[in-house]
Amino acid sequence: MNRKKNWIRLSIINLCLVAFIGFILRSKIVFTIPAINYNNLLESHYHFAFNGWVTLVLLILLIYDLLPSSLHDRPVYQWILRLTFFISLATFFSYYIEGNHLLTKLLSVILILITYVFGWFFISDLRKENTSKPVSWLAIASILSLIISSVGPLALDYSFAVKSLNVIVYRDELYTYLHFQYNGFFPLAIFSLLFHRIETTISNEDRKKLETFAKWFIISIIPSLFLSFLWQDPNNIFRVIAIAGSILIILSLIALIFLTPALLKAFHMGHSMVKYLMGLSISAFFIKTFLQGFTIFPAIGNEVFGNRPIIIGFLHLVFLGFVTLFILGYLGNIQILDVKKRLTRLALIVFSIGVILNELFLLVQGLGAMFFKSSDWIPWMLWITSMILFASSVLILISQKKSETTDGGKISLKT
Repeated sequence: MNRKKNWIRLSIINLCLVAFIGFILRSKIVFTIPAINYNNLLESHYHFAFNGWVTLVLLILLIYDLLPSSLHDRPVYQWILRLTFFISLATFFSYYIEGNHLLTKLLSVILILITYVFGWFFISDLRKENTSKPVSWLAIASILSLIISSVGPLALDYSFAVKSLNVIVYRDELYTYLHFQYNGFFPLAIFSLLFHRIETTISNEDRKKLETFAKWFIISIIPSLFLSFLWQDPNNIFRVIAIAGSILIILSLIALIFLTPALLKAFHMGHSMVKYLMGLSISAFFIKTFLQGFTIFPAIGNEVFGNRPIIIGFLHLVFLGFVTLFILGYLGNIQILDVKKRLTRLALIVFSIGVILNELFLLVQGLGAMFFKSSDWIPWMLWITSMILFASSVLILISQKKSETTDGGKISLKT
């Protein structure tokens, strides 16, 4: 338990660093800061956000919550977590100092190989356990999506190595990586954790609905990738597969809607802060899935994949609104974050407000770009929002440390 607690604390420190870098990037936009290399810092920011925060914390939770306690301290898992942390940090500095050059590529490849090793051991161990079918399906599919997503960066490295600068190929390689992360690894891992947490509290009928959702959602991952290729006006075969992906996404969303009463019932006795964060997170998932499913229509798809502020807003909607808020709510549910403490609640509320404001201002900026109208106050609002996110992430870290001190370092895992 102490190791899990320490790993989670380290992950929250990484979240603080991600938020701080975001604040510096926003500061660079509104102030003249010649010492900051914006493009390199941007690369460092999103790579560390993916690897140092979300991937690390999801691997921790998958290990400690889905596998039996006898495997938690297995050396291979501890080494995987250590290497993921240290190489993510090294990659952050490497991207900033030298950009996407040899050392950075080497570190990125090592991180990819680590996910392969994790996938081999985790899937083997999980299949030996008496885990329910939908939870097992979702968890295994999440790790497979993480592994498949590596095709994107590996292909990008190859393109740079042979000096192939085809814009269409470049964007398709990037979108492939983002798809299997944002629409595969992240949500599949989250739902495996969520359903593992609540499945003992729901009826047999709801368990069947859960299986239906898991099947539709997993099946949708591959064909929905082709939605990301529609921006280039592909041939009819790609369009047919994309349409099938869109239909499967909508079917999985409908299946999740039927599960909503069971989710509400499962969290009815939980703390109001957990319900608040989970509600925001699932709402963000609904919005994200609706937009993704309807990108089959050019009016929506062209904006999602062609309007930079809309793209950034969509990515932040998933990364902050869905994934990060879920993780924080989940940590509150398992009482690693003590939501009974006023400081913790304040930190989480302020952070969630920062996430909402960030999305609103990015939406306004995106709509302005659509109608060829710009506003000088939007960058300043986004800068203030980045400050809120950084300050509240530090408060979350402080509240966790303070809770451990006042509780004598003991954390209960009762729901």
